[in-house]
Amino acid sequence: MPLEGQMYYWGDKARHVPEKPGVYTLYDKNGVLIYIGKSIDLRKEFTDYLDTDFSEDPCKRETKYYKREFTPRQEEKMKELLEEYRKKHNELPKCNSHTESRKERVTREMAFYFYEDIGKPLNEVAFNLQDLREKITKVPMSSLEFHQKRGDFDKWIRGVLKNPQLAEAVQKIERSGEDLKRALLKELSNSDRDKAACPKCGFETTPVKTWKMAGRPSKTGERLQLTIGYYKCPKCNKAFRQVLAKEKIKAS
Repeated sequence: MPLEGQMYYWGDKARHVPEKPGVYTLYDKNGVLIYIGKSIDLRKEFTDYLDTDFSEDPCKRETKYYKREFTPRQEEKMKELLEEYRKKHNELPKCNSHTESRKERVTREMAFYFYEDIGKPLNEVAFNLQDLREKITKVPMSSLEFHQKRGDFDKWIRGVLKNPQLAEAVQKIERSGEDLKRALLKELSNSDRDKAACPKCGFETTPVKTWKMAGRPSKTGERLQLTIGYYKCPKCNKAFRQVLAKEKIKAS
């Protein structure tokens, strides 16, 4: 096994792991390793998984057990574990492979090329949403403002990545400087979390619409507010709903 030590049952107790950086491994009901991950805060990572039922990646919903190891070298440790697993099995764990497949790249002709101004290209190119997020953190602020003012980001997301909901959210951003960068990164990150796999054909898609719904107050005066996503699969036309987030709120 990549990680030594105790194997824990996956469940609500995972919310109480220490708030420390580290790596973790997830296992299915047969004890087969399905995912190797890392986080700067394992408690937050596990709490998000529990609150959303692994909504970011349905593959991980097969999790029944887990191991964890605390280390400030979480990035390097995860790479070591993945390489060790790949050498032994000639492939990545199932859910790591699933995550990689979601990072499908467009062709160079359809990629997003960053400019600082007309006639001033930068040596930065994005081939998918992950690339776009990474490059947005690197390019000059003048480049972000140039593209946002022209509507280049939303046009590329709509026309090339075929994600009209995200394109609309990006189009509505009317900010500049660091505020623009933060808003772009927030919308692009939210798009990944909102993806869900169609229960009929498994195709991943983004919600047609989302809304919030609050439950009844508990005896302590708290209640859960759910964020619900409504999906319509573009591949098989199946309509379905998905709980995207749960948040505790005080009763009014």
